[in-house]
Amino acid sequence: MITSILELNQKNEVTGRTFIRWVVHEIHENNQFFNDNGISWIEQYVLNNIDSAKGMPICVQFLDWDKSEPFGHGMTSIENDEPKFQDSAVVGTTENAYIDTVEVNGRTIRALVAEGYIYEQRYPNFVTWLKSKMYDNDFPKTSVEICTKKNSGNSKIIYESGWKEKGRVPMIYDYTGDAILGIKPSDESAVLLELNHLNNKNNKEEEKMNEDLQKQITELNQKLEEANATIQSLNKYKKESEAKLLIAELNSKLANYSNEEREIVKEKIATFNTEPSTEGIQNIVSEINSYIVQKIFENRNSKKDQVEVNSASNVYGDMFTNEKSKEDYSSIY
Repeated sequence: MITSILELNQKNEVTGRTFIRWVVHEIHENNQFFNDNGISWIEQYVLNNIDSAKGMPICVQFLDWDKSEPFGHGMTSIENDEPKFQDSAVVGTTENAYIDTVEVNGRTIRALVAEGYIYEQRYPNFVTWLKSKMYDNDFPKTSVEICTKKNSGNSKIIYESGWKEKGRVPMIYDYTGDAILGIKPSDESAVLLELNHLNNKNNKEEEKMNEDLQKQITELNQKLEEANATIQSLNKYKKESEAKLLIAELNSKLANYSNEEREIVKEKIATFNTEPSTEGIQNIVSEINSYIVQKIFENRNSKKDQVEVNSASNVYGDMFTNEKSKEDYSSIY
């Protein structure tokens, strides 16, 4: 099965070796699911044969003279029903293999995962090629090789229910190698899951640093929220205090007016008490003062009219109530 390298880093526990971690192949639920080669990998059979994956060579058929770019498996012939890969070079070793649940192409799958080393001192150009391809998001793929299990008494790979074109299940076999390819893979679903250029110690330090940084960010965000809450509380207190002062100021000014005068701005006073403002005080006082001035003019005009009427009455009253006779008036002339 064609799979992609999952992780490539500079693990320097041993000088000259570059640590890699990759998916060897997907494990299927049953033989109704299979890869493009028609193989169904069943977990129980993988577990039965997993020990043979430990120590299997990591191989490359180089395309160029400087041993930088891979091509295919490098198979040259088949002898005694077993393939020979004389055109490929062993560039590394698998140290460990295990079954794990990983995410590939947005799918969570069961897979056989392997860990091992590339011999960087002997194939520096190839390691450089691996890194450059990964950085370009064009990740190298691998293809696992299996053969007849030694000392099993079988001359061929044993498949559950025999060999078939699609859905054949390898049951008794050995993992004999994993080739890193440069050609178009038969399984397009293989993708890179992780790339890390730090060693384990640096990984832990980086993880701790990230955790500490995240903790600081969380603490800062919390302090910012607390500060914002304090500001909002202070703003609310300030607004309430200013409102009380404005209401007290208005009440002080209204004390100089009569109930009748205050009654004409009753509605405005109610509105002011819900939303106090300096402008509100000025408007209320101005309206009361305007009312008072208007009343003054009305009273003045009323008194003026009254004086004129009384004057006329007095004049005519004097004339008609005079007790003198006409003769008395005529003698005046």
